Amino acid sequence: MDPVDYVFQVRTGDRKFAGTDANVKVILHGDGGRSTEKMRLRNTFKDDFEQGHLDTFVVKKQFKLRKIEKLELWRDNFGLGSDWYVDYVKVRRKDLEHEVVFPIFRWIPGKKHFRFRVNDTMLPQQDPEAEQRWEELKGKRERYIVAQKIPNGPAQALGL
Repeated sequence: MDPVDYVFQVRTGDRKFAGTDANVKVILHGDGGRSTEKMRLRNTFKDDFEQGHLDTFVVKKQFKLRKIEKLELWRDNFGLGSDWYVDYVKVRRKDLEHEVVFPIFRWIPGKKHFRFRVNDTMLPQQDPEAEQRWEELKGKRERYIVAQKIPNGPAQALGL
């Protein structure tokens, strides 16, 4: 197939310290198990992924997917303040008007690949990325402890 250009719009959250200087990479997965090569999202001479910003990236000459089904997203630990909170990623082929949306709404830890499906909303028992979901829940369970400090009182979530 002829190569195609992809346009990405990435919304970094407006939470405190949400922006990152890390290198962000993605792979698009499509129908029939096909996927693009690893793509780095960056604009030369621009400070990308700043808190509360919407950044646009054009990645040229990639494998043409007929239908984009999944986004694989990760970052490294480059720079000070490499933590990153992402609201969403929108993707479209430059030759088409149709856009797909990947709601993220989470912190992306370094060197961990996350996989998101288009409009990524589903019940846990229907999630094809169940292992990823359970890993996130395990991390939250380790971070928060529920305790009852007052006998017969309300339970409290204590962050560690």
